[in-house]
Amino acid sequence: MILNRLARYFTLSLLFPLTLGQVLSPPRKILPPKKSPLEIRIDHFDLTDAILRDGVSELSLKGIDGLHLGFEEVIRNKIQDDPRASSPHFSLHIENVTVKQVLDALCDSDARYTWARSGESVNIFPKTTVGDSSYLLNLRIGRIALVDVPDPEQALTPLSKLFPTQQVGYFGPGLADNTYPTPWSVTLDSLTVREFVNEIALHMGARTSWVWQGGKQERMFTFLKGGFHTSRPADPARPAELFQQLP
Repeated sequence: MILNRLARYFTLSLLFPLTLGQVLSPPRKILPPKKSPLEIRIDHFDLTDAILRDGVSELSLKGIDGLHLGFEEVIRNKIQDDPRASSPHFSLHIENVTVKQVLDALCDSDARYTWARSGESVNIFPKTTVGDSSYLLNLRIGRIALVDVPDPEQALTPLSKLFPTQQVGYFGPGLADNTYPTPWSVTLDSLTVREFVNEIALHMGARTSWVWQGGKQERMFTFLKGGFHTSRPADPARPAELFQQLP
């Protein structure tokens, strides 16, 4: 009789293997989909007599995890020129809005700019650069390889070799630590310079920003962890694009 029971159990296990497996396996926990940073709501967003750069700064200070901002400022004639003198000034006081709605409101306030999402990053850039194949951030990279780079400055170095006729600078002193948690090695294929710069910033952490700014002869990138404040230098001979980084 015992042999008959074992034979019957063996036969059932062959006929219904999934049923037996489901009984033995614990149920899987289904996690809700991760909310996009663009859909996160902000209680208050306030700007007074501001320019677009101030708005990008204010958004970066909201502490939204997963929000990676890339801002390409309209390049000035000279690096000493004050962007506040040549940019539209505006005020915004809006409540209970998504990050997407804030970005729309900012670009509506300065019609020179538009924004787009690229992978995990949000890029804000001049409308005049759209479709401009000579614009640095639109240039295409066939392949680029980084080996054990410690920070964004070193990650930028291959750009100068790929595009020797393009002036590419970096501004970082005084912006606190923006090194990578561990040296970064990667090979990337078929992407634009903008997408490459997005990757450089993404590797810094959960919330980052980068800015392309300066004058026609002194253009530079700045990379920041966390939020940042814009500031106006007391010395007019110094660049007007200095930033104070916040954790």
